[in-house]
Amino acid sequence: MPKKPKKSAKPAPKKSDTSRLTYRELRNTPSLVWERLSNDEPLTLVADGEAKALVIPVQDGDVAIALEAYRRGRAMISLRRIRERARKNGASKMTLGEINEVIREVRAERRARGERT
Repeated sequence: MPKKPKKSAKPAPKKSDTSRLTYRELRNTPSLVWERLSNDEPLTLVADGEAKALVIPVQDGDVAIALEAYRRGRAMISLRRIRERARKNGASKMTLGEINEVIREVRAERRARGERT
């Protein structure tokens, strides 16, 4: 008769749960956090059931490169949102002449209010 597999005290985390990290886990079991980061995958720091931050492994201790990649990624996301907004409101179809006219109008309004342009 085959043996039944032993039940573990804790169920195995679902695939989506493996990238989640609670503040309590970070505080109480930092060695497990380091172990999870050693898989070279980012972790999502969760507090009160809401994602608050990303914890990412840094290759070769080069924090500057990791921070630069993060900033570039945020800039790309912002640019994508700006482009989406421009498509939705029709600004993406403006001609160069129309764009320059809007710029002239805004600058004239600012000058009239005494703001720097």
